[in-house]
Amino acid sequence: MEVLPWRDVLHEGPVPHTDTLAELTDIRAAYLAERGWGDAKLLVHDLTARDKGLAHGASFERVILWFEHDLYDQLQLLQLLDWFSGQRRVRDSLLLVQAPDFLGQQEADAILELKALERPVTDEELSLAREAWGAFRAPTPEAWFGLLQRDLSALPFLRPAVLRALEELPGLDGLAGTERQILAAVDAGEATPPALFLATQREEEAAFMGDWSFWGILDGLSLAEQPLIAGLIEAPFKPDARGLAQPYFQSRLTLTALGAKILAGRDDFVRHNRIDRWWGGTHLTNDVLWRYDPTTSHLIAPD
Repeated sequence: MEVLPWRDVLHEGPVPHTDTLAELTDIRAAYLAERGWGDAKLLVHDLTARDKGLAHGASFERVILWFEHDLYDQLQLLQLLDWFSGQRRVRDSLLLVQAPDFLGQQEADAILELKALERPVTDEELSLAREAWGAFRAPTPEAWFGLLQRDLSALPFLRPAVLRALEELPGLDGLAGTERQILAAVDAGEATPPALFLATQREEEAAFMGDWSFWGILDGLSLAEQPLIAGLIEAPFKPDARGLAQPYFQSRLTLTALGAKILAGRDDFVRHNRIDRWWGGTHLTNDVLWRYDPTTSHLIAPD
């Protein structure tokens, strides 16, 4: 038996349409290296080795996919099912376990019970995953938003993942969902970065974000041209500089006047700061700013 982990944080950074998996792998490795999450050459090596392992799927009697219910795993599942949809030799031996909880928190007996959920992947699942993966990588979020008008029951955790991903688009206040959670937690008295991370995790129906991703968002709120948070020491967080972690984590954070105003819904982050980031295949900037209003469930096109 061989185990092939699929380690990529697809809910952040560029995930554009490419002709091949190798091209996307290069883009993802470059992004992860830019974030300081590893050496560029080593990341390319590891992700390429992962792709080669995937390509050997036809040599196994069975290929079993184990994935959780959260956004992080659901995006990875879409990517893999999309790839397998074009591999006829593997499709007939492809099985799936979709766990309704976090696998890393399960005891051995619970893992064995989850194995009972193992079943063959259907053509309907492959087709839906291919559509959804293409929608996520499109240059606008319109097709992804359009999935909400479809029957998504073939992949039971896809609908909440679609909604949660949409919430990471800027809202009417210019903030992504996690950014808004952070400001609300600071306003409620959570003062240190670790406390904020735990507070935002509790807000999630299915927590999906790792701490390194979270520190990056916190850094953005603190280091913006017009900051929304004050008091963050030794920012930005540097994963490879452990000596800086202690003062960073002990920072006592407060809202700036602008942060309080935006949290109250009386201003727009975009009026004061630049946005230049990727959401799947959509490149968000101040000039091309797609927004999502979670209170009315509306996707709002750029002006």
